[in-house]
Amino acid sequence: MLSGLVRLTSLKTTGSTYKHPRLFSTMSDRTTELIQSYELVNSKIRQAAEQYSVDAKNVQLLAVSKLKPASDIKILYDHGIRHFGENYVQELIEKAASLPNDISWHFIGGLQTNKCKDLSKIKNLYAVETVDSLKKATKLNESRLKNSPEDPPINCNIQINTSNEDVKSGLTDEDEIFRIIEYFLNENTNSIKLNGLMTIGSWNASHQDDPNVDNQDFTKLVEWKKLLDSKYNLNLKLSMGMSADYRQAIRQGTSEVRIGTDIFGVRPPRN
Repeated sequence: MLSGLVRLTSLKTTGSTYKHPRLFSTMSDRTTELIQSYELVNSKIRQAAEQYSVDAKNVQLLAVSKLKPASDIKILYDHGIRHFGENYVQELIEKAASLPNDISWHFIGGLQTNKCKDLSKIKNLYAVETVDSLKKATKLNESRLKNSPEDPPINCNIQINTSNEDVKSGLTDEDEIFRIIEYFLNENTNSIKLNGLMTIGSWNASHQDDPNVDNQDFTKLVEWKKLLDSKYNLNLKLSMGMSADYRQAIRQGTSEVRIGTDIFGVRPPRN
């Protein structure tokens, strides 16, 4: 089980967990909106997990807060949430510096080798979920060791391009995937550690009308997990599923869903 799982039952109310008038009577409109939205997403995750006979405790809800103000994150932090996902390195650095240091930050954006050094300096960087080359893994490990040797190792997911789309990052070559796995398992790799696999489904696969039909891109990630678990005696976690396809992801065995707009609302354009 992933450490630090987000609680899926933060509000102990009867019936609707996200519209209790007394609870929100003294809160600002934005506070009410965010907590209601977060709890609604939680409720849907619990319902999907129950429908597909999955233990909801094993599905982490990652609140994706990119391009949203630190004040939004602080509202959910005060509500008990600790895991947040960010896509841009500089934005993550600034938010990490201004928010409580027990937040567990996940970097989920495209990883660049020249940004590994900056990421490694974030003391409470919990995870980098988009490692897609041995070069980047090596740089991240070396930078963490040099810049933050006393801080915990960074959990890493290897990003797999299961849809074979040229516009998406991620590994596809078997030998390259084996090499990066073996680097993580090397006794000298101490500042990062292998957590699991991550993918982003294609638009078509993720927008099927029937959530009971397998997402073919998630199926491929599950196949990779089975292969790598067997070959290296692992138990890799899976990060797959966003707002459009989280139900498929839960049914197909994800350990994490990454939800942004359904919690925080529509994002402003990036400057």
